[in-house]
Amino acid sequence: MDETKDIELRSEKVRNIIGQIPPRIVRVGITVMFMIVTAILAGAYFLKFENTIKTSADLSLQNDSIRYTILISYPKSKHIKTGQKIVIIIQGTHPINTSVQEIDSTIFVNNKQSCIRITGVIRPSGIMLTQPVQASASIYIGKSNVIDKVLNK
Repeated sequence: MDETKDIELRSEKVRNIIGQIPPRIVRVGITVMFMIVTAILAGAYFLKFENTIKTSADLSLQNDSIRYTILISYPKSKHIKTGQKIVIIIQGTHPINTSVQEIDSTIFVNNKQSCIRITGVIRPSGIMLTQPVQASASIYIGKSNVIDKVLNK
């Protein structure tokens, strides 16, 4: 009965064929992987999203209008241009839409961070301030794709 344990079930040629991956499967696999990577890169280039900078705004009353002051850290400020859309949200009120009006090119340090100052005047209807208020603000800097976002940070 020990003789059955020593019987070799496959010949040398069959063992060599079983141990190899067919070249056609390798070529198809490489092609599929290349197509997947190409589709991901194409999607990252062609799909665009709105790029915003979220920050805070200081609002104060000035005559019949409201003056806003926004501080932006210096690395982010290279994307800011006059005319870009700003949405200011005072807690409990409707959003105020305005645009970047003045950019102070002087760089100063605020909380151990270099900043620039954006200022402007808005004349909202229905909103009255009795004292200076801090609100949240979003500056829309345009559309960009994932590749630009990763490479330019």
